[in-house]
Amino acid sequence: MLIAAILLYILAVAICLTVIVKGHDLNSIEKKIKKLIARDSADSEQVITKKDYYQAYEIVDDLGTVLECNNDMVKYDGVKSVFRRVEEFRSQKQPLSKRDTDEVEQECQADKKKKGLWVVK
Repeated sequence: MLIAAILLYILAVAICLTVIVKGHDLNSIEKKIKKLIARDSADSEQVITKKDYYQAYEIVDDLGTVLECNNDMVKYDGVKSVFRRVEEFRSQKQPLSKRDTDEVEQECQADKKKKGLWVVK
């Protein structure tokens, strides 16, 4: 019984700390606690340039335009092209490390070897 009470207390404290870190309109005590807990939170938030913002906005706007169409095949092709654009946008913002690029190249080579016709009976 005591263990359950302690676990509930720890859970309540963790929830309170999470609310303080993620919250807004904090009082002075909560602001001090937030400064102690989340020292590097400002560094983790990346500043978005206007160019990136407008590029992302354009992608989402194109997705909305595609989804308004009545033809399902046009929607399908449009969503695929928007998805490709999103992947390109992400790859520009998150460059791969050398190890990751080697893994991707190996996967591509393996996929090329796997491609072919399979006979299913």
